[in-house]
Amino acid sequence: MMIKWKRAFKSMISIIAISFCGVLWAQPDGAGYDAPDQAVWHAPSKSWFVSNLGGGISLERDSNGWISRTDEEGNVIDPFWIGKEEGMHAPSGMIITDEYLYACDRDGVHQISISQQKIIAFYELPGGEFINDIAMAENGDLYVSDFFGNRIYKIAAQSRSVEVWLETDDLQTPDGLYMEKDKLIVAAWGPLSTPGTFETSRPGDLLSIDLKTKEISTLVPEVGNLEGITKVGKYYFITDWAAGKLLQVDPRKKSVTTLLSGLSHPTDPGYSAERKVLAFPQHGTNQVLFLDVSNVK
Repeated sequence: MMIKWKRAFKSMISIIAISFCGVLWAQPDGAGYDAPDQAVWHAPSKSWFVSNLGGGISLERDSNGWISRTDEEGNVIDPFWIGKEEGMHAPSGMIITDEYLYACDRDGVHQISISQQKIIAFYELPGGEFINDIAMAENGDLYVSDFFGNRIYKIAAQSRSVEVWLETDDLQTPDGLYMEKDKLIVAAWGPLSTPGTFETSRPGDLLSIDLKTKEISTLVPEVGNLEGITKVGKYYFITDWAAGKLLQVDPRKKSVTTLLSGLSHPTDPGYSAERKVLAFPQHGTNQVLFLDVSNVK
């Protein structure tokens, strides 16, 4: 049954570089997602966790968001794992450790004990306009993007104190975050042509920020209206929400390859090193897509 579904689903999307990757699949409609935004892999429980904005592509503070849990194949085993009763608004970007799941919400970041299935702390981010994605440094510090605020917050690992770590228009409306040693990689949406909208004057760059000096450098210019980012091997895998694409970016060659097109508002990808699988949701179809990337080096 799954094989038939994989074949049927594969025909719905334009696969530009299928020889680079393997099989693409998704669960059929009716999995219970509502504007799924991020998928992250938890190796100890062999689970994917998927954040849901709830109420469609809604960013309202309406206590109508949640996080779902699936098995390793993407079958939903707990559609409302956490969030409904706890009053999550619209959880979006997430980062995970063996013990904890950290999820961005409209006012800040939830710290969730995976074993207890319980929110154990909430870190409010004062002045946040559109809290979006999160990354963790090697020392445990958390970095959080504020899309409309053109800022990045830092939540210190030991004290859990919150600060505006960097605020500048040079962030170009920061969206997806990925931590790479001493660099914070930022997938930028692009400079907004009209404040408070999603319209840009040009495509966003792929940026790198030095954690010590806060110096911003451009890895690859004008890549797209970038949403989420992760890395497999030497390549970044980035979604272009507006264009409906999954991109493979080689920062050394400054090359951008479209792996998949015809997607419906793809969002933040997650990677399972154990399964060699990339997972990313689509806002437009309320699905999570899975891509075999075992051929990627």
